[in-house]
Amino acid sequence: MSRLSFALALALALPSAPTRAGTPPQVSVGGVRVDPGDASAATRLLASFRETELVLAGPEGRERLKPAAIGVTVDESTLATWLRAAADPSTALGERAEDEGLRLRLPLHVDPAPALERFVAWKERTDRPARDARLDPATENVRPEQEGRALDVWASLDALRDALDRLALDLSADAEVVLAVVRTPARRTAAELRDVDVSAMLGTFETPYAQTEDARDRTHNLRVAAAKIDGHVLLPGEVFDFNALVGDRSLSNGFKPATVIAGGELVDGVGGGACQIAGTLHAAAFFAGLEVLERHPHSRPSWYIKLGLDAAVSYPNLNFRFRNDQDVPVLVRLVVEGGKTRAEIRGATRRELVTFVRRVDGYTAYEEREAEDPELPRGVRVLRQRGVPGFRVTRWRVRRDPARNQARRQRMPVDTYPPTPQVWRVGTGGEAPEDYEAPEGDGHPEYTADEYTELSQGVGVEGTLTVRRAGRTGRPGWTVREGMPPATTAPRAGRSLEAERP
Repeated sequence: MSRLSFALALALALPSAPTRAGTPPQVSVGGVRVDPGDASAATRLLASFRETELVLAGPEGRERLKPAAIGVTVDESTLATWLRAAADPSTALGERAEDEGLRLRLPLHVDPAPALERFVAWKERTDRPARDARLDPATENVRPEQEGRALDVWASLDALRDALDRLALDLSADAEVVLAVVRTPARRTAAELRDVDVSAMLGTFETPYAQTEDARDRTHNLRVAAAKIDGHVLLPGEVFDFNALVGDRSLSNGFKPATVIAGGELVDGVGGGACQIAGTLHAAAFFAGLEVLERHPHSRPSWYIKLGLDAAVSYPNLNFRFRNDQDVPVLVRLVVEGGKTRAEIRGATRRELVTFVRRVDGYTAYEEREAEDPELPRGVRVLRQRGVPGFRVTRWRVRRDPARNQARRQRMPVDTYPPTPQVWRVGTGGEAPEDYEAPEGDGHPEYTADEYTELSQGVGVEGTLTVRRAGRTGRPGWTVREGMPPATTAPRAGRSLEAERP
């Protein structure tokens, strides 16, 4: 028998006191005394039930509704059969009614579809994720935590069944359905943040983003990801987990389709821009001297950040994580405004000078290929993707304590960026009209990377101190000089993708 079916078999209640011979049968249905021989008894019972109100009670308030609104009805055929039998002393029910009295349940039936629809609507209003308390560095106020909650639809249907069981026995019984809600506490409470000192800048980094109309959705994604992180506080020993905080890069989580890197190529995908947030934050955590637990380089160099500081993330497989290995709390800030994405790690005091050292140990030339395109006139060539060399990069982090005149040099994992092929669209269509203008191709300039770079932040340095040597790979035109295929879109003299152009 279905758990939601209330076309119940006849249920006999505890016997009442025996009746004297010749008195009318003692029968009650749903707690209402009825004369089973009265043809209108079933009609009155039905009318009484239809006017009964159920109350759904949840975190968002209370809702009063008639049983029919959630698919609850009386099985009229079964009710009429029972009453006829109870009125006939020759039947087992009639004999029982005369001898001991009968208490019958009201035979109820539930169509699950309206009930599910109602509970799903409640779930949409009820569900919310747990939200940790955060420190707002702009106001120095603590934003309180929020308990997470989720309505359990199936457990709520069980609660409805229990309420209908009560009504089936007694129409005057409590008809409140308390919706089942699973609650999740926040991991960080406001009480833990009241005395946190984040007055000192431990590490910061900025990367540019385009403010054009074409980049609008990517900028939207930058702001969505930043908002999920900004104000997060790590107590000593705690781990920052990018994917856990930002969540799935999906439409339902607030993200929009924008350009992402997949297999070394730029393609459209939901959540494009999340890697820039991760990379910018990785650089800030690097200069703050925090322990980096997990970080992955991209499958091609990123135009917005230097080789060795980027961080590729992809939910749920590629993550970026770091630990607060200091003895005081730190605050994570992320701000996206004015064409700049800025990450900050703040704490009580800054004690060190931290230097990022990067050396290009080698490169791999990119290949060139053609792809036939019938949408272009015959013989027309358009650059679909500009080639980017691959790089092998060695990295170090040097931490200097001026007060103790000590320095620690830490070799970081080697980064290897595979080359990105140069791809041309070659027309195979008809003849081009006399006034034909070919579409614009990939407008990225040649990728250059200084062969040696030092970036320093911390005690004794205002902002970021940069030392760079262009070497073989850092001057415009180097790819052609090294024998790689040229692109029709000429390099912009003196410009470098590592110059962090927007």
